[in-house]
Amino acid sequence: VVKNEYPVLTPHRICPVALPEGPYQKLSGVGFQELVITRDHERSLGYMSEKEIGLVFGAYRERYLALRSEKCTKYILIFHNNGPSAGATQPHPHSQILALPIIPPDIGRSLAGSRHYFHERKKCVHCVMLKKELSDKKRIIYKNKNFVVLCPYASRVSFEIRLFPLKHNPNFESLSAEEHKSLAETTRVIFAKLKNGLNDPDYNFFIHTAPARAGHTKHYHWHMEILPRTAIWGGLELGTGIEVVKVPPEEAAKILRKAAAS
Repeated sequence: VVKNEYPVLTPHRICPVALPEGPYQKLSGVGFQELVITRDHERSLGYMSEKEIGLVFGAYRERYLALRSEKCTKYILIFHNNGPSAGATQPHPHSQILALPIIPPDIGRSLAGSRHYFHERKKCVHCVMLKKELSDKKRIIYKNKNFVVLCPYASRVSFEIRLFPLKHNPNFESLSAEEHKSLAETTRVIFAKLKNGLNDPDYNFFIHTAPARAGHTKHYHWHMEILPRTAIWGGLELGTGIEVVKVPPEEAAKILRKAAAS
């Protein structure tokens, strides 16, 4: 794990303050940005063993806990770009960890939706969705004792994948040793299926977890989202926010279920 030599964030000693500029508001881009680099130049997650993937996720967790202690950190994003169409500027497999002084807009909307549902119905919205998916079974790709992987009902792209812990938990970094091992096994299976079922596509994945510093977030349910790059967004998607998904999630899950897991 090393510092990013070309960061979009710069280290700081003083927490930034939002400043007005006419009708706008600006905030200095400060924080921390690190690279998690795997040793093998050729092998991405779909080619790794369970032990190797466990080491990668162990590095994520260790650095998350370290960056969480920084006083200005409000949110930590762990993400991975695989392949040029997914924004990877270097061919050597690597992930990134960003410690941000803000809660990003997408995360804020996700948290707000989860919070609203909990206040209205006293239930975790993700747990309710998982109960439905486990009952229907048609969008489930893989399941073990601790995790379930599925193609979401309202997928944004064809073959979108989401990985959830079966046990409600807002915080990725609080996994037990057993859950960590189970996550490595689940991740190995899913990325192998993605490689074999879709001919090793470019993809992005990221972990959505509760903010590093926040109030009541017990309503949230951490998860990982995987977005294969099987199509390019055009004016319709960019101009309206309406995504065209050519492969329905039920069919996508069927294809990935059948794909080899090694």
